[in-house]
Amino acid sequence: MKKYILFILLLVMLLTACSSGTASTVTETPSITATEPAPINTPEPTFTATPDYPVEGIGPVDFPTNVNPLTGLEVADAQTLAERVVAVKIENLPREHRPQWGLNAADLIYEYYTEFGSTRFVALFHGTAPEKVGPVRSARFFDIHVVQSYQAVFLFGSAYSAVYGRMWNSDISSRLVVEGSSTYPALYREEVDGENMLFANLTQLSAALLKVGINNDQQDLSGMFFRKTMDVSGYSATQVTVRFSSAVYNRWDYDATTASYLRSVDQANAATATDENYAPLTDAATGETISADNVVILFVPYSYYVKNATEEVMEIKMIGTGDALLARDGQLFPVFWKREATTSMLTLVDADGNAFPLKPGNTWFEVVGTSSERIQNGDSWRITHAIP
Repeated sequence: MKKYILFILLLVMLLTACSSGTASTVTETPSITATEPAPINTPEPTFTATPDYPVEGIGPVDFPTNVNPLTGLEVADAQTLAERVVAVKIENLPREHRPQWGLNAADLIYEYYTEFGSTRFVALFHGTAPEKVGPVRSARFFDIHVVQSYQAVFLFGSAYSAVYGRMWNSDISSRLVVEGSSTYPALYREEVDGENMLFANLTQLSAALLKVGINNDQQDLSGMFFRKTMDVSGYSATQVTVRFSSAVYNRWDYDATTASYLRSVDQANAATATDENYAPLTDAATGETISADNVVILFVPYSYYVKNATEEVMEIKMIGTGDALLARDGQLFPVFWKREATTSMLTLVDADGNAFPLKPGNTWFEVVGTSSERIQNGDSWRITHAIP
């Protein structure tokens, strides 16, 4: 009981503390600006048994062989997990290339700022193999962190020369999959509305990896923790908005029917928040609205590798610890992200360093700068990306 009371008090302290704007320690947390008080409920901590899920949760280590360690969910055939995670780089702009294919089939998706107001996605698949994912686009420095974290194979289309150099001189060099005769049809071209686009067919990937000699053995994916029930309460969060720029902004609306967050995205450039125009984003493969069981905001150090009138190249250092916000089940929890080494998977933890539970299911990570503004207005939360 004392442990849970201490945890609640720490949450309150975190949400009222002022920050120095760094992610180097878990004791410095940028404040959240609220338009009205937002007390955290303090019910008697209890575990509610659920017939279809272990009350103590699953993870962050010793996952059952039939449970996907990226979602905490059982799979019909454990053999589908006997291969590496697959990471695919997917574009977000231009808008006319939306909707993308295969986003709802991904276990995890990282969205981050790339350059000149744009964002891109790294989608991670484990135990599923969609026939069409994309459009596939070029790599950035940040992708190296994601591929290392999940010991994944990485499908992408070209890269800035310095990014190529760093990838080929890193420990992921043996797991890079690029377009060519040896990787076709795992990576293939298709005309869409008169444009020649690159896509991934993950049903063909295993054969391509064997052909090019890439090790596709199952890896240790310890790190994530899942639990259906929570023993603490967070802030009410029925809407979470993330604004990366005037060109890219998205909103996650909690749908009580599905107990998930539904994604709406920018329809036009918006100079201010009041100018924003949203519409639901769907998956072109299924027509379904993009949804997430967990939406995680990661506050990570950004800096410019190159910045001039014609080029912007970002460095994003996802090593160490930093602030995070987890939205699940209509609530928002202030937590921390931790990744101790390049070989470590990113983990969410509480103020004591204990693994914090995600809801079993898929997760979207919104990666913003450490100095990004966070504002609460009742049940709505707004995160505005900023680079120091």
